[in-house]
Amino acid sequence: MAAILVAQDLSAVGGISLSAAVPVLTAMQYEVAALPTSLLSTHTSGYGKPAVVDLSSWLPAVFDHWTRADLQFDAALIGYVGSVQLCQQLTQYLSRQPLDLLVVDPVLGDLGELYSGFDQQYVEAMRDLVKTADVILPNVTEAALLTGRPYQPVPDLRATLTALQAGLKPGAHAVITDVTREDRIGCAWLDERGAVQFVGEPRLPGHYNGTGDTLAAAIAGLLGRGFSLTRSLELANQWMHLAVAETLAERRTDPRQGIALAQMLRAILSLN
Repeated sequence: MAAILVAQDLSAVGGISLSAAVPVLTAMQYEVAALPTSLLSTHTSGYGKPAVVDLSSWLPAVFDHWTRADLQFDAALIGYVGSVQLCQQLTQYLSRQPLDLLVVDPVLGDLGELYSGFDQQYVEAMRDLVKTADVILPNVTEAALLTGRPYQPVPDLRATLTALQAGLKPGAHAVITDVTREDRIGCAWLDERGAVQFVGEPRLPGHYNGTGDTLAAAIAGLLGRGFSLTRSLELANQWMHLAVAETLAERRTDPRQGIALAQMLRAILSLN
């Protein structure tokens, strides 16, 4: 069984980030090392200001312990990090790991804006982190921030993806994860000929917390199991459609909670 390190924030309430990634990757038959980069009482959408614990003083001790214990990982998924110091600590630790796969979801912002508390120095730290990745999964806003291009809700995909690729190591792939085409939403990337490719599913109404975190976990898990990039993106988007459809069908009274995962997990288990 392959071991995967997942580093991102952990919200006690909200069902996103680590809370979503761990069951998805466990269902995909990984040994999951869940590394919280920060602890939050809730996620940051709709609950008011959460109680937050920065874990930058804890991570070096974790990495020292793991090194002494001779723990090694086959793959890693990096999501929300939160500070320049944490980005640097993760970059240094991962550089010493003989990973077969590193997937980075460069969480920076959305809807054309940086998330609260982030600045240009943090963007630069994320640019350094993604240089080591095999696959990066920015949304449209994060793609603009990483490349320094002006934000456009409907960007020039070929130009943006080409600029993203220029910041990666040879053989790595940039995938933009919230691309809309007519009534579909999905992922876009460049093939080996430099042509834009797209896979997506019908867009469902509403806004759902944690979709990006869950999608990233599914993509990383599929890639780590040897699926091609195209097939990984196809399956991950199909599973996300199932999850959002299930969430809609539940008619939840509290829209702040993350997406329902039961149907998605059933689909993953059927793949095993």
